[in-house]
Parts: sequence; structure tokens; C-alpha cells
Amino acid sequence: MRVRVPGFRPSENGFPFPNSFPPDRPFFLFDTPLGPVRFADATRGLCGGMIFTAADLFYARVRAIPQEPTEPLFRHFCRRLFTSWGLPFAWAKYWDWQRRPDGSMFVCGVRVRRGVSSLMIENEWPKIREQLEAGQLVPLGLVKQTGWSVAKLGLNHQVLAYGYDLVGDELTVHIYDPNYPGDDTAMLKWNVANPDEPRMVSHSCEGPNIRGVFFTEYRPPRQLPAFCA
Repeated sequence: MRVRVPGFRPSENGFPFPNSFPPDRPFFLFDTPLGPVRFADATRGLCGGMIFTAADLFYARVRAIPQEPTEPLFRHFCRRLFTSWGLPFAWAKYWDWQRRPDGSMFVCGVRVRRGVSSLMIENEWPKIREQLEAGQLVPLGLVKQTGWSVAKLGLNHQVLAYGYDLVGDELTVHIYDPNYPGDDTAMLKWNVANPDEPRMVSHSCEGPNIRGVFFTEYRPPRQLPAFCA
């Protein structure tokens, strides 16, 4: 089985610069009567904002992809990053998966706690597959971390799926990863059989360093920014 979203290619529809920003660029910037208030920075990246913006431009049929992270584009990334988190509740999915074991837990042959692999294969993969087969881009949350620390949430990642190949139980999901601009070969691979068994998802650029992958709902912006005109 081979599925692709028609017309999408990371080298053409993604951004030509990496998901890397200097520490002097604040993530939050508020204008007040006393002047602008700057808070936090983007040194951990804006992956969710970048993939949502790439989808925004693709659906708007904008062909002139910005070549530099200008201030208006950077601000749009920041706004779309909030959307990608699915606030106020969806961010908790990253934390829930961080705290779960990779494989399911059984007591006397009864599954008492589902592992990350079970949730990924039985719950998330069918939603991802349905959207891709409908010709829709799919933002994906990649859980790389483990443990209870909320501070680790920013070390997880987001990518944009635009197709898949399924041969037997071996699944390959083709992605735009803003950490690797221009790479049309970036992909995720995992086996969809035996969902209760622990497994790692392999990234073509990084190896098997992903504990789980889940579906993220795309929501279009209220209006496209001026640079899309």
C-alpha cells in the first residue's frame, strides 16, 4: 500500500532553514504601555509552529515559501506552536506517554496498563492512516522522553506526515521534519504487529530514538499573515 498527499514535497513546501533560533529571540513578546515585555526564548525550536505553518501555506496554495525566518514569520511560528500543542489539554498527552512503559503491563494474563506501543498502533495509527488516505497532511507528536519530569516536555518533537508505505506489518511514514530542511527522504519506520510488545520508532536521520507517535489535529489559522499575500 502506497499513499501520498498530492503535490507535497518537503524540499518545495517546507522551509529551507532549520528549526534553530538564537537565544535572543523571545518566544513571548507582549506590548505594554511601558514597552515590550520579552519572555523565554526559542532555543529549543519551534517545530510545531513550523509544521503547522507549512500546512497553512500548502492549503492556501502559497508557492513562494519564505526563504528566511523574518520577524513576521517567526511570530507566526510562535502562534502556530500554541495551536499545535492543542491547549489547554492536549499537551498532557506528551506527559502521559512519557510516564507510560513502552510495552503493555499484564497481571495474570490480563492487560492492566497499556503501553506506548499499544496506544500508537491501536489508537493513533488508524487516525493517521485515515487522514493521509483522505489527502490530508497530518501533524505528528513524537515522544522521545521518559519519566515524570514536565521539564522534559520541550525535548519531544513534532513533524508533518504526507504519506505512507505499508508492506506487510512494516510501516514507513514519510515526513517533513523541520530539523532537516529540504530532506525529501526523511521517514519514520515501525512494525504495526503485536501492539502490546515494546518497540522503538526509527527516524531515518537519527535512528531508533522515538518511543511513540501520535496524531495531532490540524486547525487552520483564523487568517493568513501578510507574508502569504
